[in-house]
Amino acid sequence: MKYIGLDVHKGNTVACAISAGGKAVMSAKVRTNDIGLGELHARMNGSEYVVMMESSTYSYVVYRFFERLGIEAHVVHARSLRMITDSDKKTDRTDAEWIGRCLRLWKNKEIELAMSYVPTEAEAELKDLCRYKEELSNKLGDEVRRIRSHMHRNCEELPSQFHDLSAKRSREFISTTYSNDYTLLQRVSGYAALLKESDSVAKEIERRGNEDRNVELLESIPGIGRQTAVQLMSMIVDISRFVDPEKLCAYFGMAPRVRDSGGKEHHGRMTKSGDPMMRSIMERVTLSHIRYCDSTITAYFQRKKGEMGAKKALMSAARKMLAMIHAVLKRGTPFTA
Repeated sequence: MKYIGLDVHKGNTVACAISAGGKAVMSAKVRTNDIGLGELHARMNGSEYVVMMESSTYSYVVYRFFERLGIEAHVVHARSLRMITDSDKKTDRTDAEWIGRCLRLWKNKEIELAMSYVPTEAEAELKDLCRYKEELSNKLGDEVRRIRSHMHRNCEELPSQFHDLSAKRSREFISTTYSNDYTLLQRVSGYAALLKESDSVAKEIERRGNEDRNVELLESIPGIGRQTAVQLMSMIVDISRFVDPEKLCAYFGMAPRVRDSGGKEHHGRMTKSGDPMMRSIMERVTLSHIRYCDSTITAYFQRKKGEMGAKKALMSAARKMLAMIHAVLKRGTPFTA
């Protein structure tokens, strides 16, 4: 068995093979594409080997290549390899060798490494679709603010009954009343196009949730609709990956920093090491839940709001909501208040 560490970059990948005895026996630099990686595979001459690389944007190409060949491949979390990033002597060759040595030690259960979950191509495509929907939502919000700001600067009034720009009649009112304002009409037209695109993507996301039991379970929680349920499952994928709610909270970057010194344990701010998009979704979900559902989460938020303020209380309640999501998916039964 050989353990190959890969230092992956956009154009080139440097590989270093470590023998079962811990000796570096091969190093190579190849192109980061199927041809270059194929050359690396050919150099192994049928020998059994396993590869590992650091998590990055470019690691997907390499991981998929070895996955298709049936070669055991791992993507290690960057934090587990700080010994490399903090090293005074840093080259692509030494990085690849360190990764190979860490892989050998990890496979022999001599060290612990945090591995990144690499989604399947279908899972990755759904996650990208959900991320695109959030980007469109943000663009819509930005454009509404620009339209309102433009109208305010130009002393153009918008009656309260036409306040919602997502309504067609509101946009028609602007187009008719301020037909001489070319810039405003262009902004409204651009907003309408974004709105149409966002609606189309939302329908596709909701379609993906059809006949998905996990999506149905999440929909049973007040505050979570079909689209949001699919977005959450695109991140969670499989609840069995998380042995307890704390693991799920940590994955979402919603676990507090813990410092244990002198026998005292201090809990600080949230790590925020997870996906910012999902934290934003969780805050929206929790806010909607506490507005319309009389549950233990709502009671917790109301109690904490007086102690720490609404913003911190909402984040803390969102952690409770994640724990509820974990419980519902683990049990396989709908939410009960």
